[in-house]
Amino acid sequence: MSERSGTQALERGVVLLREISEQNHQGLKLVDLVERTGLDRSTAHRILKCLVTEQLLAFDLGSKRYRLGPLAFYMGLMSSIEGNLRDAAAPLLSQIAGETGDTVFLMVKVGVEAICADRREGSYPIKTLVVDVGTRRPLGIGAGGTAILASLNDNDIESAMNMNKTRIAQFPGISKESIEDAVAWTRKNGYALTDVPTLTGVKAIGFPICPRDRPAIAAFSIAAVAPRISPQRTAFLLDVLKNAANDLTMTLSS
Repeated sequence: MSERSGTQALERGVVLLREISEQNHQGLKLVDLVERTGLDRSTAHRILKCLVTEQLLAFDLGSKRYRLGPLAFYMGLMSSIEGNLRDAAAPLLSQIAGETGDTVFLMVKVGVEAICADRREGSYPIKTLVVDVGTRRPLGIGAGGTAILASLNDNDIESAMNMNKTRIAQFPGISKESIEDAVAWTRKNGYALTDVPTLTGVKAIGFPICPRDRPAIAAFSIAAVAPRISPQRTAFLLDVLKNAANDLTMTLSS
């Protein structure tokens, strides 16, 4: 590939990414992108396929729409105003995993989604790697996402639920009503406690990270086989998560 053709392909890829980012909630079809950019259909399709492979875009087979992918969200997170969040949380993740022996996650709010910015595995032999770093989920899915969602005001919660309606329906056993019940429970108790929708017999507990009494920008969560998040052990896990969240908010505000 010549230097010019390589540069041209990159420029076209950026054009496509820009168009999709502006309509990311509903996504764009190939025909929409061709009309908006003026690119040849086959050229646009070839570049889109490459961007999907590299996870800068995601393609929904049902709706035939393109949206930003996990890598794009992760890159955006790292360059955002709170991009130092991952670095500040890193030692605390290790501390939580060391104290509990369980797998711990840092879930960060990005729009109406929660993205897994980092995780640590504990020493317990049964690993519960429920999400990979870079995975994004609608707010309200999983303990971390539920802890974040519950910290928002009612209008923002309703807006997030409406924007994520189609994606929420893709998770088995999850509905708008079940999320509303989980939010009410979380607000009452100060932390989230959920079954992991994609893994039978796995539970998760999440605690919000709310600097200066703002709505949560992130959450720490622990996932483990259900017996390790028993009523008897929950108080211990909650204490570890709460202390780590307090330490992180102090670091971020200093």
